[in-house]
Amino acid sequence: MSARLWQDNPCHQWVWGCVVSKEDAFAYGIAGAITWVAVTAFYCAFGSGILESSFLVYAANAALATAAMGVAFCITSRLRRTPRGRRAIPALVFFAPGLVGGLIAILNLQSLFPHASQGRYGAFLLVAYAAVVILSMEQPRKRTQGRRV
Repeated sequence: MSARLWQDNPCHQWVWGCVVSKEDAFAYGIAGAITWVAVTAFYCAFGSGILESSFLVYAANAALATAAMGVAFCITSRLRRTPRGRRAIPALVFFAPGLVGGLIAILNLQSLFPHASQGRYGAFLLVAYAAVVILSMEQPRKRTQGRRV
């Protein structure tokens, strides 16, 4: 679907200069919640061993979880056919359930991860959602006129 047709659709609403439909908001919210639950379930299962292990193991697992969240956001963007220049608000909707869930997890961290520190889990969340925000700011490629050499 072209960007112009996407903008002219009456099901879309203008929010902060971006167009977001109710269906898109629902899809991004559900995808963000599922992704956060999957990543948090992984850390619940293996969290104390990962979060409090050596820095390289912690960094590698945080990078994998961040990549999983980024891939989930990109897949949702492709499935919903959201143009690259209009992914800022969908990114906010995508990570809103994770922010709320992350806050609840940090407040109950000792029961979820008995031997883990709040700082490391908070840093993990910060890096993961910063990566999603960076992905949402990606601009479409400019097409060149003429032939490629």
